[in-house]
Amino acid sequence: MEKKIKIAGGHYNTVDSAYNILKLGGNAFDAAIAGVFSSMSCEYLYTGAASGGAMLVKKNGSSPHIIDFFVETPAINPAKVKDFKTIHADFGGTKQEFNIGVGSVGIPGTLPGLIQIHKNYGSLPFPVLVEQAVDLAKNGCSISKNQEYLSEVLSPVISSSETLKSIFTKKGSLLKEGDSFFNKDFGSFLEQFLYEDANKFYKHEVCPLFYNTVKEGGIVSLKDLQEYIPKKRDPLKTRYRNHSIFMNPLPSTGGRLINRGLDELRELNGVSRKDIERALYKIKTVKEKDMVGSTTHISIIDKENNIASVTTTNGVGAGFIIPGTGIMPNNMLGEKHLNPRGFHGWKSKQRIPSNICPTLIVDNNQNLTTLGSAGSSRIISAIISVITNLINNGMPLKEAISKPRVHLEGSTLHCEPHSNHLEYQTKNVVMWEEKSMYFGGVNACSLSDSVADERRGGVSV
Repeated sequence: MEKKIKIAGGHYNTVDSAYNILKLGGNAFDAAIAGVFSSMSCEYLYTGAASGGAMLVKKNGSSPHIIDFFVETPAINPAKVKDFKTIHADFGGTKQEFNIGVGSVGIPGTLPGLIQIHKNYGSLPFPVLVEQAVDLAKNGCSISKNQEYLSEVLSPVISSSETLKSIFTKKGSLLKEGDSFFNKDFGSFLEQFLYEDANKFYKHEVCPLFYNTVKEGGIVSLKDLQEYIPKKRDPLKTRYRNHSIFMNPLPSTGGRLINRGLDELRELNGVSRKDIERALYKIKTVKEKDMVGSTTHISIIDKENNIASVTTTNGVGAGFIIPGTGIMPNNMLGEKHLNPRGFHGWKSKQRIPSNICPTLIVDNNQNLTTLGSAGSSRIISAIISVITNLINNGMPLKEAISKPRVHLEGSTLHCEPHSNHLEYQTKNVVMWEEKSMYFGGVNACSLSDSVADERRGGVSV
């Protein structure tokens, strides 16, 4: 039987770019790089060229690894931080506080991460992987329903910059679903990767360009930017009901928390939403309100059964654009849940902890499923739900992802609509009227299927 490619991602153009690379003869790693570059335009508020992430990579016949290119703190703890301001996002009845400005920008890792992954795993020339993203940025891509929603929620971020407002509005109103999003400056920025050595261009041209803007925050040095190194890590591995599960290890917190939750559920032949609630209480996944979740994920299995599963995030963005580039940098130093010791309180250079968790499941017959989720704090509950639906409840991949989820936020349990009447442990239960992007966005591929999460308008091939 002919082997087929599988892709699941967060936007049509992201998936289409990856698919075109595979048709061109590229491998899963080439396709993932191309998909991430395209997502920087078509999923602008989720990710970007000054963001961070992690990719699970597995060559057929080899062990999996995690390539960690998440955002890092600068080397020196600043004596004084400039341009660090609080903004509130309105979710309708609930407001969330976060911090933006130049003082919120951490050391980005996505560009050096993609460059390193291409060097170690790619097969096509790097410029080929960037071409489609250049075209999308210059000629436009369609705003999705989720991008429309997120732009409304993050309107305080968008309105903090005249340049951001100019690309996100039409005739004075925010872009709506189906409108075209153009970022011609970003297209011109990316176009330079078509003609330059990617690594040298990043270190000697891009880093000084970034530094000229972010130095105003009094935190980031040029040396911090130029010396960023992606890390190849052994995954966190656990055995779960005759399956091996590989996840993002420390310093990321995602894999450790998911593993702790699975420990509570491994003996059950069937897992209910009440069981997941109990597991979430056990691991106490959420310490701060964290509702935005500007994150995206793409999973790919190519014809040779190579696997690339990558999550990237820009936080909510820092609320300004690096002049001439179309790039809004991350605001990871301004996210409360990522800075548990307080803002700007690190003692030495370190990766910022994160819940992102590209994941691989392998059963005893070597059947493979790779998945990951958007959704920040909901990444934990979303991945636990899908894993237990697949393994404990024996569901097919599509049902495992579509099944209603629960998420524990502090002492409040949020529930997607379902017909079963359950008595939950907590009395603070919020029943949602419909499925929502709030509950994450799991995109997954197995050897026989690919499924993208309807909650975030995902697309699969």
